[in-house]
Amino acid sequence: MYLAACIHDFDHPGVSNKFLINVGDPLAELYNDKSVLENHHCAAALALLNKPGNNFIDRLDKEKKRELRETIIELVLATDLSNHFSYLTSFKKKLLDTLTCNSREDRLLLMQMLIKCCDVSNPTKSRNIYKGWIDRVMSEFFSQGDREKALNVSISPFCNRDNANVYSCQKGFIDFVAAPIFEAVGEY
Repeated sequence: MYLAACIHDFDHPGVSNKFLINVGDPLAELYNDKSVLENHHCAAALALLNKPGNNFIDRLDKEKKRELRETIIELVLATDLSNHFSYLTSFKKKLLDTLTCNSREDRLLLMQMLIKCCDVSNPTKSRNIYKGWIDRVMSEFFSQGDREKALNVSISPFCNRDNANVYSCQKGFIDFVAAPIFEAVGEY
């Protein structure tokens, strides 16, 4: 799980999946418009890990290596926010059915929820750290919006520096993304 957390945004270009799809970026074509960035993070990081001198997982037996790779990929793919609500729904359903973590499937779902919590955890940090992250995220959004405007494509929500409301953006993120996932994991 630690390795997946370390690589979950590896080689991030500073734009969204939707942007890459809308502009016909080669990455979007390579990954068939599905979790484009998350697939790229996995592929690029795992390729780097496979280089001589970097491959510390080579010491594992074949089955353990396959299982680790599969788990890392499943965890990183879970950070695609376009699938956020399906993970949340699956987890809540499992909670009702008594999530025991006796099966690999249950353990994976719990790990996916935990990495998702980490991915959206900025609002849980101290005010100064959170504010710094808001500034960086909004700067990235505005940069994407500027590129969208220059390319004459639809500007993504919260990416238009001329009318974006940072407070509204963060309130929506907390109310609809961060709080529900932390509440669900807290119930476990």
